[in-house]
Amino acid sequence: MSLVPLRRGGWWHDYVCPTHGMELEPAIGSIYPCSRGCQLQGEPFDAAWTVYLHQGLAREARLHAHRYRVSGEELDRHRALQILTEYALFYADVASSGWNEGSEAWMLQGKLFSQALSEAQWAVGIADSVIALAARRTSDEELAPQIDAMLVGLIDTIEQARHILVVERDDLRSNYTAWLDASRRLLHLARVAWNLAAPDDTLETRVYEHMRVAVFDDGWEWEGSTYYHVFVLRAYLLALRGIDPRSIPTDIVAILSKMVDILPAIAAPDGRLPIIHDGPYDRLAMHREVLEIAMLAGQLGDSAALGPVQRWVRERLDDQHDGLEDLLDGWFGDAPAAVLSTAEPATIHFADAGFVVLREPRERFTAVLDAGPHGGAHGHFDKLALYLYGENGPWQPAPGVPPYASPLRHGHYARTLAHPTVRIDGHDQAEASASITHWDAASGTVSATSTDAYDGFTLTRSLVLNEGILADVFRVTSEDHSEHEITLALRPAVKFTIQALDATWKSTWQASAGSQLVGVHLSTYRSTLVESAGRGPSDDPAALQAVGDWTCTGDVAEFVSLYFFDGIAPRSASVIDSTATTTTLLVEFTDGHTRNIEVSR
Repeated sequence: MSLVPLRRGGWWHDYVCPTHGMELEPAIGSIYPCSRGCQLQGEPFDAAWTVYLHQGLAREARLHAHRYRVSGEELDRHRALQILTEYALFYADVASSGWNEGSEAWMLQGKLFSQALSEAQWAVGIADSVIALAARRTSDEELAPQIDAMLVGLIDTIEQARHILVVERDDLRSNYTAWLDASRRLLHLARVAWNLAAPDDTLETRVYEHMRVAVFDDGWEWEGSTYYHVFVLRAYLLALRGIDPRSIPTDIVAILSKMVDILPAIAAPDGRLPIIHDGPYDRLAMHREVLEIAMLAGQLGDSAALGPVQRWVRERLDDQHDGLEDLLDGWFGDAPAAVLSTAEPATIHFADAGFVVLREPRERFTAVLDAGPHGGAHGHFDKLALYLYGENGPWQPAPGVPPYASPLRHGHYARTLAHPTVRIDGHDQAEASASITHWDAASGTVSATSTDAYDGFTLTRSLVLNEGILADVFRVTSEDHSEHEITLALRPAVKFTIQALDATWKSTWQASAGSQLVGVHLSTYRSTLVESAGRGPSDDPAALQAVGDWTCTGDVAEFVSLYFFDGIAPRSASVIDSTATTTTLLVEFTDGHTRNIEVSR
């Protein structure tokens, strides 16, 4: 019986429950179950699940090939070759049949898969397996002709797809290009490893070309999405296999350093990465990708700052970690590598992507403000959203999105409604940008403004993080002084309750680990804070989550929140002064002492 499913793959994003909006569980025979009890059959689930099967077999081939490289165990060599040989025979039929007819009109077509992107990712696994097997080959051993024919066929497929994307569509900057280039170089290296081709330096030059156009000066991949940053960074590190680190151009080293630095820089105190804009909130495949980045980056120099990130993904993987990433030693050859040195995380402003991370010095709490450009096709309508993370998990996280075929991707999770920011008259924001108007890392203060999220309105959010308290002032003004319904959303991911206390409200955020966040909310304008049932993060869209919607009707609104962590207990809080440039708050604590907090705009 064939190991390889002898059918073409579709689009993995179709593997989603249409009723509950979440990624489906592994197939049981021809049944595709959802964790909430649904049992689905037929298309598009058949084709989507086939993608998982093909990608899983490519990973299995890599795992056995690297085990063989390390230990010389013949059973591993046999298993890897069995998978590769079966794919070689099948891919010959696939390639001769032309492009995948299951592709949608907007897609960049593949042959084995609907998407050429999926084909490139799969091809990286196939090529890496072939290279790993070559590490122990004897001088007279040859690669099976069928496997070499598959490598040549894949090279042809990738080259054609790249021509369509980069030349015909003029889209060099696409994240697809990074993977097409990675697969193209590794496929060639696979043939070089078996003395079937000569080295070709132009292929690494392609990788450098993409890095120079697709990465902002601050190190973020241009789409400003955590997931696509990880996605493209991983492609770059894989693509540079066998490169002597000392030969990498200086500007490319700088780009790689900044890209790697971003992961510890935005990580929550427990090592979790905030999933800003499009991306999976909590998904096995992404955890493996982050782990692979940590393992490869560590071979280019000091990556100690990635420690918390790596520990967190290993905890999430738990017994689902098959050990592949731990076998990827020597990726960049035997030369001493010290070209990268990740910086310790600190309060930081990414000027191009527009994100600001306020980090409490003792690593108990971080706040992330989204004050950058919209982000293109993977951006959300979320300007001036505020995400909160603690040492025992997220309080108010960026929600991510479910697989893209889920109607809830655009129907909820990309919308303003899903994010902790302001919406006006119930409408979503426009594709907007914001700008930082005040920034002081030393004092943990930042202020940002957007004038294009809603036509005729100015939105300003100002924050101060200091001594166990986060002060948050969100001010909205209507330019024509007309009245509107202005609502600030609170979007927790934990047990959440609200209590009205005279002119203020108290919110309690209870983590499963026992830690607690307390919010005090007040406004200089008449408002109502309503607790209701909503949706939580995108890994389980159907789960009910208590949320808050704070509404003021007028031409001006000012929402003032104080968040207390680390056991600090407030008795009361009030606004004692509010001007065009500052809001001054008075906090009284249960032990009787008071504190003034000035928030600048």
